[in-house]
Amino acid sequence: MKKLIRFAWICGCIILTAVFLISCFSAYISPFSFSFIPLFALWFPYCFLAVIILAVTNFFVRRKKLGSFMLLTLFFGLPNLLKTVAFNAPASFNIQKKDSSLRILTWNVQGFVSSNPKSVKWSGILQVVKNNNPDIVCMQEFLNIITDYDSNTFIQDEMQAMGYNYHFFSNDGFFRLYNGVKVVDGCAIFSKKPFIDSGRVTITTDPEKQNMIYTDIQLNNKPLRIFTARLESFRLYNDTSRLKQDIYEITYHRKRAIQYKLRDIEKLHAKEVNIIRNKIDNTQIPAIYCGDVNSVPTSYTYHHLRGNFQDAFLEKGSGIGRTFYKIVPTLRIDYIFTDKQFKIEQCTVSGKKISDHYPVITDLQWK
Repeated sequence: MKKLIRFAWICGCIILTAVFLISCFSAYISPFSFSFIPLFALWFPYCFLAVIILAVTNFFVRRKKLGSFMLLTLFFGLPNLLKTVAFNAPASFNIQKKDSSLRILTWNVQGFVSSNPKSVKWSGILQVVKNNNPDIVCMQEFLNIITDYDSNTFIQDEMQAMGYNYHFFSNDGFFRLYNGVKVVDGCAIFSKKPFIDSGRVTITTDPEKQNMIYTDIQLNNKPLRIFTARLESFRLYNDTSRLKQDIYEITYHRKRAIQYKLRDIEKLHAKEVNIIRNKIDNTQIPAIYCGDVNSVPTSYTYHHLRGNFQDAFLEKGSGIGRTFYKIVPTLRIDYIFTDKQFKIEQCTVSGKKISDHYPVITDLQWK
């Protein structure tokens, strides 16, 4: 019996180590080459922790060679670990920014949660914007009301009252009906600074999906371009709002369907990223990309979209920086990527549960 337990233990350690090593290279393996690589990317932090625990346990049960081998494999995980965790000392976010700095807030507002402009969710989102006073606000899943309604320009009016006199919508043409109100979905950029230029970039041919937009502004008399988009959502829980089950129960019962959905959507992400990255690389002025990427930092999607840009949270944030509060506690899927001509001064993820995403806020200036 002891031999069987010993054999099972060694096999378990070897299998875990093999899975961990695959997850270490998740950022470099295309989902077209290995379709289930998104799962390895998602579970990397948990594999890393499990390898540490089992390696240490091996020392206690006198399996020092196996324990030492497992500890050595952790070095292969350092690149992914450094993208998952921001190893900066915790610091409070300074609401008062420098005059020479640009403050950007990016947020998937979940369609403002409700189409009723008098809802608590709408006012809560606007209050977060007001409290942080960014120069630029990028919103994904923005619902723009277009039919006759007593408050059909509610958001625009409220944002303008806070000083955001310039705005640009993607208006992706997907009309939906909420409580008798007709809306168009998409991304939006609100700015206190005037636009030099603006445009829309098609990243999907599906009329029900969102595309990318950009605006050019000036910071200290130098031009820069801001892109925002939301990559395709996994839509894992769209039909669960009326279920009384816990989100983790739903995940368990649907685990196989979720695995295949992760695989298929990551393939679509790879196509979207190729279009986005090509547009960014052909931009003649320094660029900033911010938005809901719907992929973790250890993914192929993140690696190729970020390219040689800085991740604002890794530069000045602290910890994991979770931006999506459902499913697992390590989902940082909303980012601000900047050209290296910018200096990141501070960055934070606001932990307000209004949308299903948390906003990411950063201050930057020219180097």
